[in-house]
Amino acid sequence: MKKLLLLSCVLFLFFTNCKKYQPSPEAFFIKPKYLNVSTSAGQGTSSHKITDLFLYVNGKFQGAYAYGNLLPIVSYGESAHIDVFAGIKNNGINETTITWTFYDKISFDTIVEKGKTIERGFTFKYNPGVSFLWTEDFDGAGISLIRSTPTSPTTSLNIINSSESFEGKSAMFELPSNFILGQFETAIDYSIPLGNPNVYLELNYKCDLELEVGLTDGIELKKAITLNVKPEWNKIYIQLAEAANRSPAPTKQKIYFLAKNPNQINNARVWLDNIKLITF
Repeated sequence: MKKLLLLSCVLFLFFTNCKKYQPSPEAFFIKPKYLNVSTSAGQGTSSHKITDLFLYVNGKFQGAYAYGNLLPIVSYGESAHIDVFAGIKNNGINETTITWTFYDKISFDTIVEKGKTIERGFTFKYNPGVSFLWTEDFDGAGISLIRSTPTSPTTSLNIINSSESFEGKSAMFELPSNFILGQFETAIDYSIPLGNPNVYLELNYKCDLELEVGLTDGIELKKAITLNVKPEWNKIYIQLAEAANRSPAPTKQKIYFLAKNPNQINNARVWLDNIKLITF
């Protein structure tokens, strides 16, 4: 009898505690209808890869929710002030979702009956404090990337407007099978703020081989990331701050793209589009 009583108490406590983790009966839900980015002159493409939404209700952090999931709002039937921040994968790594503060938060007040689900689209804009140090979409007359050592002299940056382009025109370079390295860099160097963690490169790309991206002073290469083979177009946000501050750290540095073809794949190609060097 004592064992049965003890078991009953344990089960009672277990199920009582479980109730604490059930969805609040006072919640309503927002179903994200779409995610967009709106850009203005000088800000380049509206292409994005927002994967998550960071939710704050009445100034308190509610949670980070993968796009497509419902956003639960506990308001107890009262008007709720809601702030939503865009979330991205830092350096394209799934385990490193961060708030993308380069986009402004979306704020609104609403009152919805508990248990209801409403649909709402989200269109983010760049934070007014963001500086666009360099943008290149390859749609203009000039090109701000040049070939650099150790690229084969037969390798050039071609501007393509075809079904293989991302949007509008895209850049492509191809490595001959007998050459294992191909490098392009910005035609000029840029004043990248040192000691600032908010230095990023936005990029659309696809590649048949590994692509190293980083900074250079014209002599030494400081790798920020190596991108794996991507047969389809991908968007990535690359953090450059660590590379920018690594010695030597001159006040002005160039961005470089280095393709590696150790297996000497024939006609291996790299495609680039919508490059943005941004900071705030």
